[in-house]
Amino acid sequence: SVGQVVPEMKTLSLLQIPEVIKFCCDFLMSWVDEENILDVYRLADHYDLKHLSEQLDSYILKNFTAFSRTQVYRQLPLQKVYSLLSSNRLEVNYEFEVYDGALFYHYSPEELETDQVSLMEPLKLLETVRFPLMEPQILQRLHDKLSPCPLKDTVADALMYHKNECLQPMLQSSQTQLRSEFQCVVGFGGMHSTPSIVLSDQAKYLNPLLGEWRHFTAALAPRMSNQGIAVLNNFVYLIGGDNNVSGFRAESRCWRYDPRHNRWFQIQSLQQEHADLSVCVVDNYIYAVAGRDYHEDLREVERYDPKTNTWEYVAPLKKEVYAHAGAALDGKMYITCGRRGEDYLKELQCYDPRTDRWDGLADGPVRRAWHGMAALLGKLYVIGGSNNDSGYRRDVHQVACYTPSTDQWTNVCPLPAGHGEPGIAVLDNRIYVLGG
Repeated sequence: SVGQVVPEMKTLSLLQIPEVIKFCCDFLMSWVDEENILDVYRLADHYDLKHLSEQLDSYILKNFTAFSRTQVYRQLPLQKVYSLLSSNRLEVNYEFEVYDGALFYHYSPEELETDQVSLMEPLKLLETVRFPLMEPQILQRLHDKLSPCPLKDTVADALMYHKNECLQPMLQSSQTQLRSEFQCVVGFGGMHSTPSIVLSDQAKYLNPLLGEWRHFTAALAPRMSNQGIAVLNNFVYLIGGDNNVSGFRAESRCWRYDPRHNRWFQIQSLQQEHADLSVCVVDNYIYAVAGRDYHEDLREVERYDPKTNTWEYVAPLKKEVYAHAGAALDGKMYITCGRRGEDYLKELQCYDPRTDRWDGLADGPVRRAWHGMAALLGKLYVIGGSNNDSGYRRDVHQVACYTPSTDQWTNVCPLPAGHGEPGIAVLDNRIYVLGG
């Protein structure tokens, strides 16, 4: 029991044997419940057991919804609860549970249910609630119920965030940050390799820790392939692509996915159709580079401004290209290879938004198209794709690495299998190659 460990902790704190102290802390955690958690917190504080205190915090963060309804929760120091409610590791299904948890520290569940709550004076813990993460319908009900007070103003600001849906990527703050430290690789859309050439509206995410792919669903997901994909301020953008409902047809439509509310939003369309394009983000702008519209190859480049929800043309490429790949690095945009007509290319071009100019750089070591590209640790990697150097289309396994400071290419570890039209993602200094 907890009481049995206390004498041992006195001795161990003098001897300072880390392995044994950790064993005792783990033992204590195996006994923790709402009845003794305050005693264990006091023990951790008395003997300066930071690891044990962090474990106790994790216990509450994981069981917050149930724990916040207990009397023990209301006995925790205010600063401790403030810290817990501010954490990105707080495990709740909805932000409204955090709002309730802030009130439960001052009022019983029964008082909340019978509306015996005064919100005219600001409660310190309500500062931790991320109101923009709450659904607008809930915010509106709360706003209508409140008399004029600072909280009503805060709720009004959150409602304005929802009303300015186009501007949301540029309105990000600590209040709009998801309560999660989990990062994952996400795949959207694409085409099934079946005779019917079925477009997919599926979305999957990879948990790198478990090595597992899982589905997730969101309303109004577009069915597209060969689209450009970009991430800006933790929003995902799908730009252009193909929609082959009745034969291949290039698209000008664009969508944005919001993981905060798990929904899609259609943004302003491109000024012209682009399929087999590349898309990059530089300085909070999204660039859609060249491609084709199935009538002709393109060299036009469009730039999207999320502050105005508009596309504008910038400097075009010197020549047309499609089925190329792009990546941004150090404030510049690079595109590699691709096709021009029936020819496979090994060109490298760089765009500097400060001068609005494209410059040619050293050619890559091999011709390829329908490949992927990634920027990592100051270098560019060109991965997968195919060419017809042997007289027929075949996969390129060679992976090429470009160093901008020397304008030189080197070959690195080749792919174990071919990947044509793959998805590419970078996470935790690793490059992920998806499908193709």
